[in-house]
Amino acid sequence: MKKKELLVPVGSLEHLDYAIFNGCDAVYLGGKRFGARAYASNFTDEEMISAIKKCHLYGVKIYVTVNTMMFERERKSALDYVGFLYKNKVDAVIVSDLGLIRDIHKLYPKMDIHVSTQAHTSTVEQIKFLKRLGATRVVLDRELSLNEIKKIPDLLELEVFIHGALCVSYSGECLMSALNETRSGNRGTCAQYCRMKYKLQKDGKYIETPGEYLLSTKELNSTNSIKELVNSNITSFKIEGRMKSKEYVGFITKLYRRLIDNLEQETNEEEKQLKSLFHREFTNGYLKEEKNIMNFKTANHIGIPIGEVIKVTPKKIKIKLTEELTQEDGIKFLPSDSGMIVNFLYNEEGKLIHKGKKGQIVLIDNKVELKECEKIRKTLDKELVSDLQNIKEKKIPISMYCTVSFPKFTLTVSDNKEELRLTKDIAQKAISRETTEQEIKKQLIRLGDTPFLIEKLEIKCAKGLFIPVSKINEIRRDLINLLIEKRCE
Repeated sequence: MKKKELLVPVGSLEHLDYAIFNGCDAVYLGGKRFGARAYASNFTDEEMISAIKKCHLYGVKIYVTVNTMMFERERKSALDYVGFLYKNKVDAVIVSDLGLIRDIHKLYPKMDIHVSTQAHTSTVEQIKFLKRLGATRVVLDRELSLNEIKKIPDLLELEVFIHGALCVSYSGECLMSALNETRSGNRGTCAQYCRMKYKLQKDGKYIETPGEYLLSTKELNSTNSIKELVNSNITSFKIEGRMKSKEYVGFITKLYRRLIDNLEQETNEEEKQLKSLFHREFTNGYLKEEKNIMNFKTANHIGIPIGEVIKVTPKKIKIKLTEELTQEDGIKFLPSDSGMIVNFLYNEEGKLIHKGKKGQIVLIDNKVELKECEKIRKTLDKELVSDLQNIKEKKIPISMYCTVSFPKFTLTVSDNKEELRLTKDIAQKAISRETTEQEIKKQLIRLGDTPFLIEKLEIKCAKGLFIPVSKINEIRRDLINLLIEKRCE
């Protein structure tokens, strides 16, 4: 079975390491123009070039969004931008405008074009049409079920959202923001009217509802459906979240990487951590034909329940904990929906503590003017965020082969894709002492802050030769730099 691609959102250059070093296969991101997430930090042209090189260095594909609907006056500028991306060897562009898809394919026939979910593709007829236009992949709309997706014939690569925010409207078809303001979701500036409070009215009378957020959906979560997804005809599993934090991107990448590779369920601890990072309640969504996808009670991150307030005074809030609470955690009270950072945490006697344990009674300062006893939820886990920030740089395994016979010193480096060789006449006849294989090894393994890790090293050196240390280091540096250049291409 062909390996499934884990495709991760990157909202800024700072997010990129969190995606790459936690195991993504590909990233998608936007430039400062023509992307459907105008309020993400996004990438300048210089940052884009840097991101492309870094992704390719680590064997990660990079897809760039050019998926706003275009005005005619923008056509030339958009094509110029695509030309810039093509020149710098981006792996694909994500496009929704049909005319732009046609134009890109005519100008750059070798460029991969992924049709954005904004194009609202849900039928075989649409896929056939997009293939004729020059598309190589289609991002299916979020309203399709997995059973419907499985029936789609092998015409184009299929990309499907498996985690993140859902839109209450049909994918790419919401005009609510555009009709109420000059902002449009299809132009990258959605005002998110679906996350606001509403009242329901019929025949001039208000109808009682389960909550006030009548258009707000839960978060899509497919962690319990991994085995079925991996066994499907889907090419790429896409995570939503270019507006999410870098810590969220790192965690969600690492979680789905493990689940996809091992076909396992998430653990209780992982579920708790995910909920503390971001969720509006979770749903399997349309993928599993779930009917209950709405969260009428809140449109924001609700965290995890950690206890209840048992006493309120103007200065202090007394809490009975059901989970740990640490200094600098973020909390939210419900139903008042007021929130704060716990700058100071006290035990029941009023002494400062760093952490409150499960079952313990603690006190915090009443910074939000809470009036009544309410439920309390953790919306920011300071310790988890700190752990996620300590990302370990990914190292690329390489093999080195060194042979020395007067006067030639030959070094070969292989990363299983590229094999590069460099030979220089630097071996001399030994006069006072000869260079040992151990001394050569000592210099070759000095990779420092390069992205490589030597997995295998073989050295064969003839007797009676002397090689200057500076020359060994020079040939190693030259070959490693050449390998970096090749991988970045």
